[in-house]
Amino acid sequence: MHESKETEPISSMLRLIVVRGPQHEPFEVTRAGVVIGRSSGCEVKLVDATISRRHAEITHAGGRWLLSDLGGANGTWLNDVRVECGSAAPAVLLASGDRIGIGPWVLQVGTWAPTTIAMTKDEDSVADAANVQAVDLAATGRVAHHRLQLIIDCAGRLNDAEDETALSLAMLESVVEGTGYGRAALVRIAGDEEAVELLGTWPEDGKQADQFSRTLVIRASAGEMVTLAEKQTDVAWGQSIAELKIHSALCCPILVDNLVAACLYLDARGGEQEVAADAAGFCEAIAQFAGLAMANMRRRSMQARQKELDEEMTAAREAQELMIPLQGQAAISLPYAIEFHPGRVASGDLFDVVQLSDDRVAVILGDVSGKGVGAAILMAAAQAYLHAALCRHASPADAVADLDKYVMARSASNRFLTLWVGVFAADGSLTYVDAGHGYWVHCHEGGVTLHSAASSPLVGAIDGVEFEAIRIELAKSDRVVLMTDGVPEQPNADGIQFGLEHIEEVLCRTRSVEEDVEELLAAVRTWAGGDRLSDDTTVASVGMMNS
Repeated sequence: MHESKETEPISSMLRLIVVRGPQHEPFEVTRAGVVIGRSSGCEVKLVDATISRRHAEITHAGGRWLLSDLGGANGTWLNDVRVECGSAAPAVLLASGDRIGIGPWVLQVGTWAPTTIAMTKDEDSVADAANVQAVDLAATGRVAHHRLQLIIDCAGRLNDAEDETALSLAMLESVVEGTGYGRAALVRIAGDEEAVELLGTWPEDGKQADQFSRTLVIRASAGEMVTLAEKQTDVAWGQSIAELKIHSALCCPILVDNLVAACLYLDARGGEQEVAADAAGFCEAIAQFAGLAMANMRRRSMQARQKELDEEMTAAREAQELMIPLQGQAAISLPYAIEFHPGRVASGDLFDVVQLSDDRVAVILGDVSGKGVGAAILMAAAQAYLHAALCRHASPADAVADLDKYVMARSASNRFLTLWVGVFAADGSLTYVDAGHGYWVHCHEGGVTLHSAASSPLVGAIDGVEFEAIRIELAKSDRVVLMTDGVPEQPNADGIQFGLEHIEEVLCRTRSVEEDVEELLAAVRTWAGGDRLSDDTTVASVGMMNS
């Protein structure tokens, strides 16, 4: 296994390959993410009694893929470590080559094709199977004293290994030296049992193990240490074994948390020396140390990934909280209420209230594409720039046009904003620009009017666009409720979104800016089945200017 596995980025299209369990074609996952479970509504449908209807979820945020356990009774496992579940549990980062365990299935992230080697089918013949026997560990006797030091030295090297490549080399070198086998490899079954994934070999002088006994590897992958029986003259051998003149071979499973993580494969060929009588016992001892070291390494890797994600989320949320204005400011001459509810990863929601003059107040709500620190930085920069632009221009359309030029000149091509900017005036008018946002509600005596279609394009997406300012008249008792897309797009346990109808139902019964925010967010949390929302969610309600 290469060191880059832990850090190499995964593309915007992720593949999930079944490497253990009932066979299935690879699953293709797009940026929209998938829910894994046995429900017919799940994008990755795995039907088994041990799997919940909505078991786990894979999402894409900030250029990274994240795995969350949705509360399945039997848990979700990443690299043989159980993923935390519950509304407060953070999602975990995925890396290429990771293995996700759900029920009887193990799904590998990315692709194993560049590191796989085909296993010939003729080794699975009845004759070959007859020459494979289980190792009787009791009959191997105690490990010889002179090999005990080899085991101790190997255990130290395994403990010091910083990555699985170093771990593999330390283990393989020790087993070759201590058993008499000519070569060794660390392998595991890939896909449909027609190939093995090659994780490491010894020696490194070109005489690598390039063929494997398919029967041995499959038996060891089931958790059993096996070896080729002594060759009999009346037994036909598989063609590849015969051509390579393999006279001894052994395959030993390496267990991580009681699951086979890899197999230690050894063989001796041609005129190479006979292997040591206690080779099986020696290999078993090394495999046990290797399993412990591999488990510790995987846990450290997951902890490092989670620490990195937590630090990024903390920094992004601190930026968001810093930019959200305090409620009840004496300098602001219109009533408003706002609540920001963080999702699983930090995003770029922005909200601001700007007193432009004694009789004009601007309100801003937007959402920056993407997640994490990059989105939060763009949000903060856009908010500061728009604040100044609103003070320069009489029309919010001119201020948004200035911001569009600013973002186009400085931001990455995949970064843009959806934005709603409204200027509330003392004469009861509201002049607003809806730049790709779409989600806002006008509450009035006759009920509520929902707006779900933007009147202007996104900010920072297309060069040279124009933004339209629309003016409407408001009564003194009217309210304007603004929200990010986390409200209408919040899914429930069956994947059904909260939607506009539920928004209208809630706001028809509320009577103040405080009730608008509290009741709407409470309904969204109930719909989601808890406080853990799928996206950062901001709700703000604005009343008319004080006379």
